[in-house]
Amino acid sequence: MQDFLIFFIVASIGGFISVPIGGSFLFVIPAFLFLGLDGLTAVLLGRILMIASMGSASGHFFLTQKFEWKRILFFLSGNFIGYAFAAKLLNSLNADTVTKLVPWVLLIGSILLIKDVKITNQKYQKIILRLIPFFGLLLGFYAGLGGGGNGKIIVLLLTLALNWQIKKSIINTRLIELIGNIIAVTLYLYFGTKITGHEIPVILGGLIGGYLGAKVLIKSKPSWLKYAFLFLVLVSAIKVSFF
Repeated sequence: MQDFLIFFIVASIGGFISVPIGGSFLFVIPAFLFLGLDGLTAVLLGRILMIASMGSASGHFFLTQKFEWKRILFFLSGNFIGYAFAAKLLNSLNADTVTKLVPWVLLIGSILLIKDVKITNQKYQKIILRLIPFFGLLLGFYAGLGGGGNGKIIVLLLTLALNWQIKKSIINTRLIELIGNIIAVTLYLYFGTKITGHEIPVILGGLIGGYLGAKVLIKSKPSWLKYAFLFLVLVSAIKVSFF
């Protein structure tokens, strides 16, 4: 019962922060490792948590917001392939080196967000639109290996490249993450990763946390989201570089 409650609390907190600002893996993966899971099962349980929280949030968004389905499906067409490669190579490769570089790249992107810099040239936007499946493949491969910051990269891509408002980018990213994590968990299990036995409290906590996080996101001002994004990226950069 004690383990059930601890995993539920961890998942509730992780599910809540995953929706408005993302970066919940910075909290939940170390927490799962501390609670005795090995790296691979911690990542798998984290993905299951994301399915619950993003599913809860996306259900709420579906009733109150509008998804850009064409863009989402276009991105996912490459994302699936990336996740498939990563799941097959999961035991022989890792994303540690790239994970240490990603937050610093995102830090530059966060500053561009705050400065409201966007790609407005239609010629460049058309090129980027054609490359969306390729970006999806790369990010699926990176995320499938357990690399952190995947959601933040997608938010940054949609906001800067497609000239979207940050709230719209986050809402659509959460649906992309939901589908991507479903693909990832399915492939992890298919290639032999075992479940942990802690899935029920994690799913329940994720559902509650994700719903509350969605409510917060909808009420949040874009300026607050941008500075929260910058803060999270800065913490990520410091963590992966010095700890």
